[in-house]
Amino acid sequence: MVRQSKTHLEIIVLLAAVAVVGLVLAPATNPVRAEKAGTALAKEAGVLDGMTFASELGPLGKPADLNDFLVFENGMFVSRECQRRCDYPPAPYLVRRAGEKTEFIIETHCPDKDSTIVWRGTVDDNAGTIKGVFTWTSARWYWTIEKEFWFEGTLAERLGAV
Repeated sequence: MVRQSKTHLEIIVLLAAVAVVGLVLAPATNPVRAEKAGTALAKEAGVLDGMTFASELGPLGKPADLNDFLVFENGMFVSRECQRRCDYPPAPYLVRRAGEKTEFIIETHCPDKDSTIVWRGTVDDNAGTIKGVFTWTSARWYWTIEKEFWFEGTLAERLGAV
């Protein structure tokens, strides 16, 4: 009976430790807590809206092999090439300010396949450039394919700008 009580206590201590670790890591994974912790990562409609970047993309460590337009509009992001190839719809983007730059993260989903793309990048407001990496993941019943790519581009247009 004493051993059973000790095991029960060990489980409670373990759960408490997991909860504390979750609170420590929460700013990195939860936009609301990140903002409160001073690392604001939130959906701010309008921050990048109206921007379209003429971009090059390629596998990490290799030259560009594709041209694309990356579009931010109405709080959503879309890669025109991904939209053309797999009908990826626009997806909401999360941003945070880092000095004169805006960092973003976006997760897009292909409606026809079990594929996702997670985009991470930075827009340099002064230079009118975009740069980052994205990870394409495609789940199959027998394995999952994951590939990393880079992208960079320049502001092609700012809709509504004079």
